[in-house]
Amino acid sequence: MSAGMATDAATRARRARQVANATLFFRRWLANPLQMGSVIPSSRTFSRRIASLVACGPDEVVVELGAGTGVITRALLAAGVPAEKLVVLEIVPEMANHLRSVLPGVTVICGDAFELHDVLPGRWHGKVGTAICGIPLVMLPLEQQRRFVTAVEAVAPGLGFLLYTYCITSPLPYGKLGLDARREAWTPMNFPPASVWRYQPARQQ
Repeated sequence: MSAGMATDAATRARRARQVANATLFFRRWLANPLQMGSVIPSSRTFSRRIASLVACGPDEVVVELGAGTGVITRALLAAGVPAEKLVVLEIVPEMANHLRSVLPGVTVICGDAFELHDVLPGRWHGKVGTAICGIPLVMLPLEQQRRFVTAVEAVAPGLGFLLYTYCITSPLPYGKLGLDARREAWTPMNFPPASVWRYQPARQQ
């Protein structure tokens, strides 16, 4: 096979994967819109922006909550986060199985982010460098939002989390949740336009 033919084949394979990912993503959205922030995966530019905000020490892992088809996960890998340092949590079994098949070396857990203390192996408690959330928390009642904050705090005390969202303003009432908030990124060219917010336990005055 010539170099040109090989390149064409690789391009077709990549496009086929993109179509498959988008189809799976859309099917999941149809099944449960409240688990999804959008009907399409995040753009490559936005994914790279999220990855640039991640920190991970030598003994730490990056935990992604609500990984979907793995668009953000791939951006993390491309940004240099080692596969063995990535733990992704996905509540939908079909999506979790898909992630296991396309993300070799990454730890994929099928479980509920709101039960993070129980589903995340104990060896990683207190060793989370960055927690990234793709769950549309804005759609949940305050009690459920509090439950999520408590779940993250149980395994990553004082760390907080990054939340990517399609809201222009903060998607969380952070004062009521005992959090400080800062918008880290805004990508108006994403479709739909998207932001990344960093939430951390509020500092005591």
